[in-house]
Amino acid sequence: MNASQDGAGGRLVRHRDLRRWAKAADFHLVAPVLDDDAALLRGDFVQLVLRSGLQLHATDVWDLHDLETRAVQEPGLTFSLFLEGGVTAHVGERAFAMGRPDARGGPVEAVVVARARREMFRRVSACGTHVRKVTVTVSPQWLEESGLDAIEDHRGVLAFSRSHLASLRWTPSARLVSLVEQILKPPPYAPLMRNLYVESRTLDIVGEALNAVAHADIAAQDRVAAAMLRPKDYARVRAVCDFIDAHLDEAVTLDTVARHVGMSVSTLQRVFRAARGTTVVDHIRARKLERAREALERDGVSVNEAAFLAGYANPANFATAFKRTFGVPPRYFRARL
Repeated sequence: MNASQDGAGGRLVRHRDLRRWAKAADFHLVAPVLDDDAALLRGDFVQLVLRSGLQLHATDVWDLHDLETRAVQEPGLTFSLFLEGGVTAHVGERAFAMGRPDARGGPVEAVVVARARREMFRRVSACGTHVRKVTVTVSPQWLEESGLDAIEDHRGVLAFSRSHLASLRWTPSARLVSLVEQILKPPPYAPLMRNLYVESRTLDIVGEALNAVAHADIAAQDRVAAAMLRPKDYARVRAVCDFIDAHLDEAVTLDTVARHVGMSVSTLQRVFRAARGTTVVDHIRARKLERAREALERDGVSVNEAAFLAGYANPANFATAFKRTFGVPPRYFRARL
């Protein structure tokens, strides 16, 4: 997986390279608007399917622009470990600050995010950011066929993997950090031997990560609740989301939503949180902010108009909520028109 060579500073990863490598994930460069030949990253970028259901993404790159990218992520568990640099990642309606913006500012941190269904992934990073990290993704099928019963509390791992957008942060062992370094700097083997070398270390990373999930006491009730949901519950949650989208211009209340799907307010809140990993109120707020972002980006509305669309009387409060959600202020989207 070679990108273009540049004698002045290493390998260039161009827009067309990323689109080709992530074609199956419907990769899209949101900002800035660049042609296919434009260089987006400089450094080493590796994306491998090591075996069915096991994928590796390893980067040691500098961002050459303020970048916002989008892709579709399939169900599964994704483990990320940043040795240097950081990005803001959005998976569905949840934002995850990942990495170490200041490599001297604290210990290395690992994070795992579960997806029970397909979800939109959005990454926001700043020009000049140097990111050294490894991300490993395993599919639900891989988990089921990998001998999880050998791990103590393996049922907890499966429950975690089925809880949409559940996440866990932990401090990795020195051995795991060393494994990441070895993946980022493999020996100069022939391609087949290099892939075997990388795969063995990737499996070790997955083993430690699953062990961390198995022994973590995080959101245990939420995980169990999600695992216990029935197909009818998920259908009701989809109906809730459709109802909210159809009434974003109105002051939708929990009572109104609950009546629409034939549930009590307490049951609605419990089922929705278990299925979506967020509250109904937060989901409404997120959808209104997303609509405001689309209006800024597509229609060029003013920040005040966007604030009104999102239900904010105070544009300053809107700007704060917008930046917390999308990682950049509202004017960032409008300025590109």
